[in-house]
This record gives sequence, C-alpha cells and structure tokens, in this order.
Amino acid sequence: MIERRHSDRRAGSSYHPVILATGVFLAGLLAVFCILFVANPVIFALCVSLALFAVLSPAVDYFLQRGWPTAKASGTVMGLATIGLILVAALLYPLLMTQVKQISEQVSHLDQQLLLVLTNTNTWLVSHEISSINAQELTDSILKQVGEQGSSTIDSMTTFFSHIATSLVLIPLVTFFLLCDFLTLRNQAMQLLPNRHFELGWLIYIRAATQLQSYIRGISIQAVIMATVTTIGFWIAGIDYAPLLGIIVGLLNMIPFFGISLAKIPPVVAVLISSDPSALNIILALAVVMIAQAVDNGFVIPRIVAKAASLHPLTVMLGVMLGGYYFGFFGLILTVPVMFSVKVIFSELVRGLSHQHLNIRMDALIQKKH
Repeated sequence: MIERRHSDRRAGSSYHPVILATGVFLAGLLAVFCILFVANPVIFALCVSLALFAVLSPAVDYFLQRGWPTAKASGTVMGLATIGLILVAALLYPLLMTQVKQISEQVSHLDQQLLLVLTNTNTWLVSHEISSINAQELTDSILKQVGEQGSSTIDSMTTFFSHIATSLVLIPLVTFFLLCDFLTLRNQAMQLLPNRHFELGWLIYIRAATQLQSYIRGISIQAVIMATVTTIGFWIAGIDYAPLLGIIVGLLNMIPFFGISLAKIPPVVAVLISSDPSALNIILALAVVMIAQAVDNGFVIPRIVAKAASLHPLTVMLGVMLGGYYFGFFGLILTVPVMFSVKVIFSELVRGLSHQHLNIRMDALIQKKH
C-alpha cells in the first residue's frame, strides 16, 4: 500500500471548483482520446483483457490471501480459465458450426415459411369466426422490420466475433500481465499526481474502479445465466438450434433497453426456418425468452448486476443508440459502463475540488484572524 504523501497548503486557484473540475475533466478526456487513437489496432483486445481481469481478479485475490506468490496465483487462475474455455469450445464448437450451416441453408426459405404460418393462422381465425388477416401483406411487413433490425445486429455481432478471433493470442497475454502487475502499474500512475490532489485521485479511482468491476462481473454472470436458462427452455420446448439461440439471446440481453426486443428475433426466425414452422412453436419460443427475462429482471439484475450509478433512462437510450451506430455491437455493450464511469469521475472531481477549495478558504480566514 502506498503511503499517503503529505498535501501541501499552497494557495489554490481562484477559479470556481466546478469550472476547474470541468477543465481537468476535459483535459483528461482529451488525453484518453489520444491514447485510444494511438492504441486503436489493439483497443478491442485491451478492453476484453480488462473485462477478463475484472472477472478473474477475485480468484487471484483468493490465492494471494493464502500466501501464494502473485505470479503463481495469476498463472493458476489463467490456466484454469483457459482450460475451461477450451473444454467448452471443444464441446460447443462442432454443434454450433453445424447449426450455423443448417440455418444458412434454410434461411432462404424464410418468406415461404412465414407466409405458410400466417396463412394457417388466418384459416384458423376465419374458421372460428374471430377475424381475418392478409397473410401476404403481414409477411412483407414482418420481413421488412426483421431485416432492418436483424441485418445491422448480425453485421455488428459478426464484426465482434471476428475481433475476438484475431485477438486470441493477445488477450490471454495482456490479461495475465494485468493480473500480475496491475497493482504496480496503478501505484506508479498514482505517484504522478500532484501532492495536493493525491488523496482525491485515490478516492476517484477507488469508487470508479469498484463500481466498474462490479458491473462487468454482474453482466458477465447475467449473460451466462440468460444463455443457460434460454438454452434449457428452448430444448424443453423442442425448438431447433437451442444452444446457438441461447448464446445469442445471452449476448443480446447485455444490451440495455434494446436487447430485450432484439433477443426475441432469433428464436422466431429459427422456428420459421425449421421443419415445423407453426404459430404454437413461435409462441413457445417467445414464452421461453420472456420467462428468462422475467427471471433476469426479478432475480439476476437486483441481486447480481450492481447498480453502479443512477443514469436517466433517456440518457442510456441515446447513449446506447450512438454507441451502436459508431462502434457496433461492441459499442452497444460498453456504452453504459463508460457513461457511468464518466459520471462518477466528474461528480467526484467536482466534490473533491469543492472540498479542497472550502478548506483553503477556511485556512485563509483563520490566518487572517490571527
């Protein structure tokens, strides 16, 4: 632990704390943008490595508390995580590739299958004197809406997974060095702060890092739970491509607001291109997703996903839309943690500088009286 350096009591700036905090924040933001611009070729690998570090660091801390050397603890955790991922990939990869190939072969018949389902539904409605629908018009309308939402999502997810594939070597290495040397790198960076802002810098870091790590762990557990629940649900309901659909729904559910709607599209498409495209199977597929999301909203989010910072829903919606537009699927997932981190840093910066400004004024008044 770094020993706190004594803060000097030099006269502070005459600027208002909010103005000073805004200037410092904007300067820091500019520095971050410059770093991101330079590190653009490896930024994806760095972000994934930081996320893995946040997930794996509690396990490393567990071994460190039992007297293990840092390198041994980090290597053990990384080794176990790597073996687990390899085993999961070995089990799921052949199945997923087979299902992807089957979907690509059958998706060309999507319009015919959807028209058949709607025609049968219309026949049932008319026979029971309930109502009637224009199957052809409704088919065209649904395909248009699904195509607009689905194509962009598929392209973004394809780019996302291609980034993962090209970073398979770099991500484990960076994650291992973060697990080993993060504390040293952090302490060295903190030593660069001026004496009078040293304590403030630590307070900002601790709050932002704690909430960010909690959020990353939370949404990672959330995605795994959603993928598991929906995979089991699709399998019980007899829906084809259950493992692939479960993984897609788990990833899409990580997207705030829009993920709930997007997650319902893949199961419906899977039913429509299956050998038994019926309205009942569509209802069952949607029911599985809605039940899983009810479990997510009622149990997972309140108990596992930490409420890192309060953000207005409109702010989150606009941020997610802009993040997805500029950075694709990667931006959809990272928008919220970036936004609340920015909010925490700025609010703590304003609070800390205001407190320093008040202390300086109080010291000046006391010296004036004496």
